[in-house]
Amino acid sequence: MHAYVVVNSLFLALGLALEAFMVAIANGLKNANLRLKTAYVYGAVFAAWHVVALLLGYMLVKVIADNVNEIQSVLTWIAVAVLAFLGIKMIAEGAVKREEKSSARLLEFFVQSAVASFDAFAVGLTVPDYTIGDTMFCAGMIAVIIFAFFAIGFAAGKKFGSRFKRLAAVIGGSVFIGLAVEIAVGALR
Repeated sequence: MHAYVVVNSLFLALGLALEAFMVAIANGLKNANLRLKTAYVYGAVFAAWHVVALLLGYMLVKVIADNVNEIQSVLTWIAVAVLAFLGIKMIAEGAVKREEKSSARLLEFFVQSAVASFDAFAVGLTVPDYTIGDTMFCAGMIAVIIFAFFAIGFAAGKKFGSRFKRLAAVIGGSVFIGLAVEIAVGALR
């Protein structure tokens, strides 16, 4: 394995993990009543979505290299729309006092995980010169780093969220909207 694969994988993992960290903070803010053990499960699921998305992107670029830019562009705008929707929904829920059902919270988390993994899919599209071994190394590094960042972010959000639940929902929603804006601005460059 070449040193550039290790360094590149580390930077890709850190880039994806920063987004995971922000999503985790927002989830911790919103779900301050969840146990940290649940956050670890969420972190593992979040990391798994990223690994699967990265591998799908890698396989796709190996098969259909000509249409990569169009696919990436569509996924980017889907991610912007879903993150903005989740952010607005979270802010609206923060304004109204009510408890969300566990099943609704879990479904929302799976949607967040899938949408956030679009970036990992895009990463998979950018590493066509990697061998399958290089790609598996990159995926493993991404999984470990995302899991760690997610767990830390969730714990931080939970600590703040348990004290200021309604304000936390607004801040968490604003984080999702901010992520949507950041992705949209990056796509327009």
